[in-house]
Amino acid sequence: MNSDLYDAPLKPGYKGKGTIVYEPLSALSLTQRLGRLRFACYQLTASVIAGLLLVMIMLFSQKLIPALAGQLVSLVVIFLLAIYLIGLMVRRLHDMGLSGWWAVFSLVPVGNLLLMLYLLLGDGSSTVNRFGTPNPPPGTLVILAGGLYWALNVLSLLVSIGLLVMAWQFPEKLVEIMKIIPYQEPLARW
Repeated sequence: MNSDLYDAPLKPGYKGKGTIVYEPLSALSLTQRLGRLRFACYQLTASVIAGLLLVMIMLFSQKLIPALAGQLVSLVVIFLLAIYLIGLMVRRLHDMGLSGWWAVFSLVPVGNLLLMLYLLLGDGSSTVNRFGTPNPPPGTLVILAGGLYWALNVLSLLVSIGLLVMAWQFPEKLVEIMKIIPYQEPLARW
């Protein structure tokens, strides 16, 4: 008789000889780890879902529901997105071997830009750490979507930091540059 059917499932962790048993991924866990590409991919997915929900709310609030109710529902969606994104930061910090409490810096102006840049560029631990096993290797979709969104995030953060430094050190130069950029008032409000 085959005794493999009755063996207990392997627990996640390092099993020796270079073998790691990965724990199953959970999108809502605060105790797991999250690699760079999955971090970017989960951010992209959450942002797209929240954006679609906000567009639906705006469309419905014009015709079917009162504007105040639409605004309240929009605030709830934005609040839930912010909580989810902070949870992703906690998991990314766990992957780097740091406490999730470092995510508090996301509430500090300018510190949040530096924290996000660190989370996107910092190297996670490739072995088991105190927060568990690393993520399994990413699939094709995670590599494509997460990689593109990762590159877009890094580029936009570098531009934002550059503009902040320029506004701090050379405000008169920034004013000259801003005068060159054409600006047109919106035709109507939503």
